[in-house]
Amino acid sequence: MALVLLGGLWWWHRPAHPAPVNASLYETDMIAGLVRQILTEFKPPVPTVCFLAFGDGRTPPSPEFIARFAGSQPEVRSCGSAASPPIGKYFDVSTGRPGLVVHIIDFREIIHDTFDVDVSFSNLTPGHDRCVYRINRIGGDWRFKSRQL
Repeated sequence: MALVLLGGLWWWHRPAHPAPVNASLYETDMIAGLVRQILTEFKPPVPTVCFLAFGDGRTPPSPEFIARFAGSQPEVRSCGSAASPPIGKYFDVSTGRPGLVVHIIDFREIIHDTFDVDVSFSNLTPGHDRCVYRINRIGGDWRFKSRQL
């Protein structure tokens, strides 16, 4: 009986895992432009692969969205192709190459055609692993405006 009671208490107080998001909301020209900007910002040693994730629940992007980054350096892969052993690093499941997760957490429109995008990076220390990118559309093109740590 005590075991059932303890199991019930655990179930009631267990940590909630965020639900997956609708990835299509993130798979826009705006986010693709931001990811391209982020890829240019890495300092040496530049990772060989970046694993892309969306929303609080780290939803993987579609293969069609990942295909938009064909030939990019570093290579962009879905977070679904990453494994994270208990050492706090991420590795490509198929090749074993180390990489990092670029996690587009959320975005919100500040004023017309200007957005703040919350991004987290797995290679930074917790508490200092998030940036807010401000991007805006000028003449149909999305432009990086600023980054706030």
